Amino acid sequence: MREQRRIVLAATAGLVMMAVSAKVAYCAGWRVNLTPSAPRGLYHLRPLTTVLIPRGALVELCPPAWVTPAAFPFYLRGDCPSGGRALLKTIVGVPGDQVAVTEDGVSVNGLKLPGSVPRLLSKEPPEVSLPFRRGAVVLRSEQYWVYGSGERPDLAAWSFDSRYFGPVSIGHIRGAVISVYSCQTAVLGLRRTWCDLFGSADSGR
Repeated sequence: MREQRRIVLAATAGLVMMAVSAKVAYCAGWRVNLTPSAPRGLYHLRPLTTVLIPRGALVELCPPAWVTPAAFPFYLRGDCPSGGRALLKTIVGVPGDQVAVTEDGVSVNGLKLPGSVPRLLSKEPPEVSLPFRRGAVVLRSEQYWVYGSGERPDLAAWSFDSRYFGPVSIGHIRGAVISVYSCQTAVLGLRRTWCDLFGSADSGR
């Protein structure tokens, strides 16, 4: 009986230490991405050094406050003001750019983004209607258009991004995200120990 108690206490202590370590790593800016919006891998969040974020930058952001897990069940809970999880997306539109959204996809300054055809319904059950934002907009100062370019080109089609919730302001962007290790840059056989461990990326946001 005493030995069983020691085992339980040791296991509990181990789980607590793991949870504390994960929290410390998160607060230090370390991120593990397992969704297809960007290549799966290990990233590090860094503060923005300028209000003008370059096109192509990978960022962590909180979507507008009306985007909540209650409204969109596929949107995981987290520490954003809306109660949802921060998203990892690519900046494709910067202040002054013209963005057009149609049934055929999203274009930035006349150039169509691959896999950007808006979906009417979410992929995961329960299916919910997605707020397709048809029309054209010129991004104002400190406004950005974000896009999930996908680990594979076909996965961009299912990204939950600005095509549904519109442009985001600089205040919604937490920082730039730097890739430390990803499935697209796997070398020296590490792909099998990391990427294959989690299988194919075919769900998530």
